[in-house]
Amino acid sequence: MLLFSPEEIEEIDRLWRSLPAGHMWTGWAAVGQSPATVWIYRSRAHWRRFPLTRTEAGYALSDDAGRLFRQAASLEELLRAVEAVPGLADPPQD
Repeated sequence: MLLFSPEEIEEIDRLWRSLPAGHMWTGWAAVGQSPATVWIYRSRAHWRRFPLTRTEAGYALSDDAGRLFRQAASLEELLRAVEAVPGLADPPQD
């Protein structure tokens, strides 16, 4: 498994801090300076924690059950791909 570099962790933090309040991506977490997995958090009940991993071609985001959800060559492309999923940014239904 490929590890995230400290620079990639800084980029994840920079991207997260640049998002507007109320964005679907509510936070992230990683353990260590060069983790194999970064956890992306979302507040909606059906999407809670998503593992982000490095691949030979870039990055992969899986769903909370571990199934591949989206892949992209860069973190910014991955963020745009997730934001483009229809209905994902819709407010939760009560």
